Amino acid sequence: MPSSTFETAVLTTALYGVMLIALNMFSVVSQWVFIDSIKVRLGEVANQVAYEVASIYSMCRQSRSDLSFFKPIEIPYAISENPYAVELRKIGNVWYVVVYLQTNRAINASSPIWEEPGIDVLIGPPEDLSSFTIRRTHGSYTIKCVNILLSGTAKPVVWASRSNGETRVGLGYIEEIRG
Repeated sequence: MPSSTFETAVLTTALYGVMLIALNMFSVVSQWVFIDSIKVRLGEVANQVAYEVASIYSMCRQSRSDLSFFKPIEIPYAISENPYAVELRKIGNVWYVVVYLQTNRAINASSPIWEEPGIDVLIGPPEDLSSFTIRRTHGSYTIKCVNILLSGTAKPVVWASRSNGETRVGLGYIEEIRG
């Protein structure tokens, strides 16, 4: 005996409903996997920048005289075609390199650098210093100091400066090269 029109309509609607639910579940799961892969890549950038900041700080601490220097860092232009930002941030008593997507700050990763007590280091430029120039025999470099380093910035650097026993580290980029 053939199905009635009503039964056919109900079963067809149920089939489309099941297919729509399956499609939505696939979409949600693929978004979770995509976000997890972005977080892994953000974590890699955070670890790299944290390593560079700690390295330049220890090099600066080994000097007994006042000096300023920088180290270029190579970070990706974007992560999965998403722009991101790198920031040195204090959370509790610990300094972190925090890397997050500019479009969604909830997608982030961080890497600890050091704990605050007992470390005589200042993070970022003082309020009256937005850039400084380093003169070398082969030329001079003007470093623009920033609190947040945006991806895609040309010539990103980590820098350190020691003056009057005070060590300061931060993020920036090469603003000008003369030489």
